[in-house]
Amino acid sequence: MLQQTQASTVVPYFERFLTRFPSVRRLAKASEDEVLEYWTGLGYYRRARHLRMAAIEVVEKHAGQVPTDVDALTSLPGIGRSTAGAIAAIAFRQTATILDGNVRRVLSRFYAISGKRGTAKTEKQLWARAEANTPTAHVDLYTQAIMDLGAIVCVRANPKCLLCPIANECKAHQQGREHAYPSVARRRPLRVRHARFFVVINGQGACLLKKRPPHGVWASLWSPLEYPQSASVAALSEDIGLRTEMISKTVSRPPFRHAFTHYQLEIEPIYIFLHGSCSEIVLSRDLRWHRPGDKAEFGLSAVTVKLLEEIEGSGAL
Repeated sequence: MLQQTQASTVVPYFERFLTRFPSVRRLAKASEDEVLEYWTGLGYYRRARHLRMAAIEVVEKHAGQVPTDVDALTSLPGIGRSTAGAIAAIAFRQTATILDGNVRRVLSRFYAISGKRGTAKTEKQLWARAEANTPTAHVDLYTQAIMDLGAIVCVRANPKCLLCPIANECKAHQQGREHAYPSVARRRPLRVRHARFFVVINGQGACLLKKRPPHGVWASLWSPLEYPQSASVAALSEDIGLRTEMISKTVSRPPFRHAFTHYQLEIEPIYIFLHGSCSEIVLSRDLRWHRPGDKAEFGLSAVTVKLLEEIEGSGAL
């Protein structure tokens, strides 16, 4: 959960998740929809799918016991070299090395490693430094300490060098150039994609949701019907059997943008209110009605949550 997400955001999700899935075996038995339900709002949903898949593999291949060595850990879905090192060092006190974002920042500044992040040369330098500094004794304490040093003291902006226990030996601090490390490549402006979401609402106030494919954006999550920007309401006739006489009113809302790592999605929501329950719309395993405000026992994307909230406050529509 902490990958690409701040601890303050993670804590309530972590506590709720562990209450629902208190063991690896319980997580392995859960459906994907159930796991995604408890991940809704955290984003990067591939992490949740990987976590469930890893639990299944731990049960099937490791008799329900999380492996303790780095090689076995990295064979599990979603666990890379650094995460495996963190688990081995902190949970099992094995001599193992980590290199997460916080540790990268500490080492880059301490040794004045100026190469751009992500390049093979820079990665090799950082891993070599990280491994050289990893102790054989108290490795769990060291690993937690260096992560916390980066998270609390050696922060990205305005590092707290006066509080840092290793500031006197830090090359970046000696140069007075803490902000020059680590070197960050200039980001290109994010490209913008466009989509139209048809939010179909029946006479009982329930919204029609469709399960997304198992791959791609918001994989396996439920959302309103998404179409290309040029699509009209007529597209729903062929796909779900919606007829013109079933529609009470149609309301277009201003477009808004949702940012992903590599692009922005500009969404134009169109709310379609129907006269009644519209039983003519045939539901399936991948199509269901959901009333906003009811507990969703499946995963919803942040955009879906936003669109459903608009329905709850339907005075705005």
